[in-house]
Amino acid sequence: MPRPPRVALVALGPLPKDLLAAAGHELERVFQVPIATLAPQGRPDYSRNESRSQYHSTAILRRLAHSVTGGVPVIGLTDVDLFVPDAPFVFGEADRDAHAAVVSAARLRHGPEGKEVDPEQLRRRVLVETVHELGHLLGLSHCADQRCAMFLSHRPSDADRKGPGLCGACRAALGLP
Repeated sequence: MPRPPRVALVALGPLPKDLLAAAGHELERVFQVPIATLAPQGRPDYSRNESRSQYHSTAILRRLAHSVTGGVPVIGLTDVDLFVPDAPFVFGEADRDAHAAVVSAARLRHGPEGKEVDPEQLRRRVLVETVHELGHLLGLSHCADQRCAMFLSHRPSDADRKGPGLCGACRAALGLP
């Protein structure tokens, strides 16, 4: 699968300090592709579903898809709680055809008892899920290796078990060493 010449990264609303930069560095490290940080956008209130008190991730993807041209993938990072109609929540979503993905820190910030995790654990979880979504944009499916970033997360703690890197099979599928 060919890697793009660059990937765009954009904050959608306020984020913890340095989280966007950390995500960019991790994406560059894992995928060996330059990251272009776009000017921050506001919180995606246009996608809010009042009855669910959540934000529709697919609506965010539609808007993100118009942020960059030339088939450059774009990933939005946000702190709002995301959903798709068939699920109670999602940590992120990717649309390969639209070249857009979104990742949320909202649910990743909580531990098993609902307590907030420390900033370093939140940072690591966001990095893992950002790698996961870019993997989808580049054509990867979910992986059976529980340590691979492409393994499907059902709970925030699943991101703790996974590494932010890709397993050998996923790296090989992308032509990475």
